[in-house]
Amino acid sequence: MNKGQAYRAANAPPMPDAEMWDACVSSILGPVIAQADCEVRHRNALQLAAAALRAAGADDIAAQAKLRIVA
Repeated sequence: MNKGQAYRAANAPPMPDAEMWDACVSSILGPVIAQADCEVRHRNALQLAAAALRAAGADDIAAQAKLRIVA
């Protein structure tokens, strides 16, 4: 095993986009500890999605996500 493969699962099948995004969000935001954390986690997930959309050049969709964050 070389340095670039240290954190990769060798036999993991490729995930569909929805599962990959869910795993990414779970990894970055961490688990839900209490029910009260759900609202904060949801807002953080929307902010993460908006940032990803801006990075991909989809600024118009990111602006729509920002409106959902504020609401």
